[in-house]
Amino acid sequence: MKIIHSRLRRLENQFGVVDEKRRILLVVSQAGCEDQDASIQILRECGFLPTGPIGVVNFCAIPAGMNTEEAERFLRERGAEICSR
Repeated sequence: MKIIHSRLRRLENQFGVVDEKRRILLVVSQAGCEDQDASIQILRECGFLPTGPIGVVNFCAIPAGMNTEEAERFLRERGAEICSR
């Protein structure tokens, strides 16, 4: 029984289902897009980032041609649409 328990625990740790701090975030964006760290930070502040062990953020759903202020406003107002939970 100890062997099974230790193997299950190891698998849970690998997939990040035990430790709430370990998550996999898949970021989908068009080729040549700028660094998305600021956008992810905004989504995190607003509470839109997925809270499960694996989440997806689709930056392809953001309209092209927006300046920094417009992009930030879009993320704060409609960030739930681009993040899967």
